[in-house]
Amino acid sequence: MAHHATDHNQPIGEIPKPVTGWIWKTFFVLVGVTALEFAVTFIMDPSTFRNSILIILTIFKAFFIVAEFMHLKHETKGLIWSILVPMALLIWLMVALITEGSAIGEAIYSAFS
Repeated sequence: MAHHATDHNQPIGEIPKPVTGWIWKTFFVLVGVTALEFAVTFIMDPSTFRNSILIILTIFKAFFIVAEFMHLKHETKGLIWSILVPMALLIWLMVALITEGSAIGEAIYSAFS
């Protein structure tokens, strides 16, 4: 006969109440960060600083979603670091490539104009 795991604090025959507190917390954090992104977008003039703020907020949202909904925050530290370190290096590579590409583009533009 199969043994079924039950909550011993729950009366037999009663359906347990759903635990939705963490979902609402996650929802409000994501709404707050998104509202901050919109505020930064519409208040600040277009610049590299504004774009940097938006990129940082977007990366924060991505990490938060991965931690909450993919349960990364409950994993071992080794697995977390094996995901975060390559991601940080990839972001660093993108920044370096964009910076170098902009410098090379400006040099070529100024050489031919």
